[in-house]
Amino acid sequence: MMRFIRIASVAVIVALTSQLMAEPQKVLKVAVAASGQITAGGAPTTVEALAPILSDLARAKGVVWYYREAAKAEPHPNALKVLSAIIEHNVPVRLSSKADYSDVIDDKGRSVPPQ
Repeated sequence: MMRFIRIASVAVIVALTSQLMAEPQKVLKVAVAASGQITAGGAPTTVEALAPILSDLARAKGVVWYYREAAKAEPHPNALKVLSAIIEHNVPVRLSSKADYSDVIDDKGRSVPPQ
């Protein structure tokens, strides 16, 4: 009987784990142009309009993929406002140096493929 309980427990754990892994994480792609124009999900927006979107994303345990044009130049004030809003809403963020979000900036500042 104990063996059956152990096997059943393992089966339940595996089933729940695979179900959790199968659920796609909600992603909001946010970009800030060198001019300061902000887009979220490909649509123009403002920092003020972004706040409730970030709030909803935080509740859904989503993540922001963030790209800033001309990253080596001094950031436009809107870039700093966007990052502050992301932090304020406690949303995880993945930084990218490419407009198509095909890379990730790692903790050493290197562009690496996403994992």
